[in-house]
Amino acid sequence: MATRRRLSGPRRRAQILDVTRRIVVEQGYHAVTFDRVAAECGVTRTVLYQQFDSLPRLLIALLDREVEHAFAGFRQAVARPVPAGEDPFTAGLAGVLEAVDAAPATWRMLMLPAEGGPPELHQRLARARAVTRSHLHKITGHQDDPELSIRVLHALADELVRLRLTDPEHHPVERLLAQSRRIARACLGPSPVRD
Repeated sequence: MATRRRLSGPRRRAQILDVTRRIVVEQGYHAVTFDRVAAECGVTRTVLYQQFDSLPRLLIALLDREVEHAFAGFRQAVARPVPAGEDPFTAGLAGVLEAVDAAPATWRMLMLPAEGGPPELHQRLARARAVTRSHLHKITGHQDDPELSIRVLHALADELVRLRLTDPEHHPVERLLAQSRRIARACLGPSPVRD
């Protein structure tokens, strides 16, 4: 009989969240049950209850972890210096696409949410949209119609990230960034010349 590997509390919690994320991404929220997660982790339901005390709390903990992971990638992407000759939107998008490629399961949960998610999912997504639009406001504030530019660029970013997640072979990063440059130029005007 195989013996179960004992993990520390934080490592067990991470394992449970990883298994739950995989189930959500592959089959949706409706497929997550305490019995299934416990079986796939090789633990009893009691262990899950010790960590999360209910299925809704498990799902909320997963959402919070994945949103924070995505926000960290987003913050890092938009904090990078804009290369000479590049527009700030495409520079930020390049960093976001790097984050997407580094953690596709995280970004799938947020950009391609499965049906049946908890209400907290929609709250976290609304918060993420607000953060993105706030960043876009910083780079479009001088435009004649910044509100419309923000909406266009936000929709563009969402769509390009979804294309990268759903069909990366057909949508390599350089192809997506080339399209971004064309549309960003129309929304933002020519890139400033830098020394």
